[in-house]
Amino acid sequence: MIRVAVAADAPALEAFLARHPETSMFLRQNLAAHGPEGGSHAHAARFWWLEDMGEVAGVVALTRQGMLLMQVPGVEALAPVRQALAGERISGMNGEAAQVARLRAALGLATEPCSLDRTEPLYRMALADLLVPGATDLQLRPATPADAGLLTGWRADYLVETLGAVQGPRTEADAAAQVSALTAQDRLRVLEQAGTPVAMTSFNAVLPGIVQVGGVFTPPARRGRGHARDAVALHLAEARAAGAGEAILFASGPPAMRAYEGIGFQRIGGYQLVFFAAPAEVPAP
Repeated sequence: MIRVAVAADAPALEAFLARHPETSMFLRQNLAAHGPEGGSHAHAARFWWLEDMGEVAGVVALTRQGMLLMQVPGVEALAPVRQALAGERISGMNGEAAQVARLRAALGLATEPCSLDRTEPLYRMALADLLVPGATDLQLRPATPADAGLLTGWRADYLVETLGAVQGPRTEADAAAQVSALTAQDRLRVLEQAGTPVAMTSFNAVLPGIVQVGGVFTPPARRGRGHARDAVALHLAEARAAGAGEAILFASGPPAMRAYEGIGFQRIGGYQLVFFAAPAEVPAP
């Protein structure tokens, strides 16, 4: 059975999702920030939960932007999800790779054309194991509004390179909005070498005791020098000092994998990113 979540369900949903922290960061952050009933914010989501003997056995959520998030470990009967979502327009899906594949098929969207359909290596690290670089000419600092011009350009290039965005005014606007939000939330950092910005990194999800790294970017002229690795390590050292004990990320390719493994991350699975070429309507069962 599947139920539409209401505000009173939030504690039970969080308790369930907290048992699967490595692949529930976006779900948990959205739930904490906006509740389970949606809202006006672009990241606000409507939640549904799958019930087994009165307990939460799975969770799906659909954001205002049409992104479908899920945590359905071991749930084989996904037909109720299709029933609940029939007629909804889905712009993309992300979650643990095998779960995305099963739910995508159950929703009748397995053959829908995509602009991005990629499994990224999923990594975890206990921050007690973090290896921090010893370079003395590096400084990691919070991004400020004065950095907006530089970081918006970097963020736009990041969206094009890693998420398949198309270079142009829309991507620039998205990048500017993301940089502004991350700066205001104190989640965006700039790595400087001898006073020159050389890389950026951010946390795309922050919860008590755990952070998720994202938006790591080094401009092409500065690559091959370990700046991305150093930026992430220094940001995680800051998070550890503030009380975080665990970090999660998914890597975009072999260079990123080597960088993250070099500071202590261990691969634990795969995380699927799907963006449909155009919003896809879930067909009726």
